[in-house]
Amino acid sequence: MCVGCVREMRVLNMRLHGSSRSAINDGDRALRRSSTRAAEDYRQLRVRAGVSQAAVARAIGVTRSVICRMEQGDPDVSVRIRARAAAALGAEFRMALYADRDPIIYDAAHARIVERLLELRHAAWRAIIESPVPGAGRRSTDVRLERGAEIVLVEVETRVHALEAIVRECAEKRAAVRASEIGRSVHVLLVLPPTRHHRALAAAHPEIIRAAFPIASERLIAALADPIDRWPGDGIVWLDGIVRSSRIPSIPGRPARDGPSSRVVEPRPPVRRTGATEG
Repeated sequence: MCVGCVREMRVLNMRLHGSSRSAINDGDRALRRSSTRAAEDYRQLRVRAGVSQAAVARAIGVTRSVICRMEQGDPDVSVRIRARAAAALGAEFRMALYADRDPIIYDAAHARIVERLLELRHAAWRAIIESPVPGAGRRSTDVRLERGAEIVLVEVETRVHALEAIVRECAEKRAAVRASEIGRSVHVLLVLPPTRHHRALAAAHPEIIRAAFPIASERLIAALADPIDRWPGDGIVWLDGIVRSSRIPSIPGRPARDGPSSRVVEPRPPVRRTGATEG
């Protein structure tokens, strides 16, 4: 393996191991901000209702100091106490999640697929792991490949639930990068493990895949390993982190071909044998 590949995989592993600390810090900051906003809202509601902290405390069976801490934005006040205190004022306590950026942790299968992808590419392609995407929010792309004037944004998905959402997300990220990289060609590469779920999804939406990801998997694999030829365009690479076969599944409607690496796979159903058994 080339020195560059080793270095990039080391960076990937460091980021994966460091994601736990980042998740804890980011989560704690978000909790403090939410607790402060909720405290201000609750105090205003209580004052408008003309109810004292002591009255709320008696109604829900806690001491006044607990209500005081809650109104000061203490994040350690339990969700149960907050819900009861809101109910005492005739309000409804709700919890909600808002997805405003990409996840900072991925499963082990995701990491293995990224490593396989880095192994398949030629050293001429410079790889950036978790490359930031310009624009609002803190979006990023799993891997950004660069070679001269060409940029390939790689999105690795271990399980796609809504194909249309993935297509839209890829298009938005490409548009954002293209706007900031004048004069450079920007492409999108979707990497999927060839699971039964993904093969069924591809078979159910062949026209969407042909329109959004028209380039066959085998052409993209060859382009990854090529140091000179132009990138052929957007497409799907079927890639698994487990070595099983050298068969590359193509876009629905196109025959599969043998590929250059056993890491690009297509699970095939077992052959049922009848009659004589193997010796």
